[in-house]
Amino acid sequence: MNPVKKIVKPLEVLVIAGKTGKVTVKYPFEEPLVSPEFRGKIEIDPAKCIGCGACVNACPPNALEMIESEDKKTLRYFVGRCIFCWRCIDVCPVGAIKGTREFELATNDPMDLYDYIVHSKVVCEECKHPSSETARMLKYVWEKAPITENYNNKCPECRKKSFIKAVASRRAGPIGEKA
Repeated sequence: MNPVKKIVKPLEVLVIAGKTGKVTVKYPFEEPLVSPEFRGKIEIDPAKCIGCGACVNACPPNALEMIESEDKKTLRYFVGRCIFCWRCIDVCPVGAIKGTREFELATNDPMDLYDYIVHSKVVCEECKHPSSETARMLKYVWEKAPITENYNNKCPECRKKSFIKAVASRRAGPIGEKA
């Protein structure tokens, strides 16, 4: 490179920078530019969530987890694992999950990175064991498919027995009658 170009090149850069103006922001003192397409942390509305677990099945990094105990179902969201793909928003049947533009997630307390939504399980009408469904989930099913109300308050095992009994009575008449 010749000596004249060595002197002229920095001057060209200064001219271009002078025309462009300021391009940086004094973050965190000024609000950063966040595009409308930016994907940040998700928020789960506990009043809308039915505890179905569709979001858990759709979450690639397992940031959403369903923890079941004897009488409760807990949806746990760990933002530290979230890749902000928003697949959970797409699959939620009731629209309980919404995306935000929030990206400032640093904290000194790791428990701030967890969100919990707790649901109570329904007790089976026949065997009195806790079912895997929640009351909100059953209400949602009743609204979408009212014909299933005969089986809604039963655990899967009791549903199976009721269904087999119903099918058998259709084929051979009511059980217990002699031909």
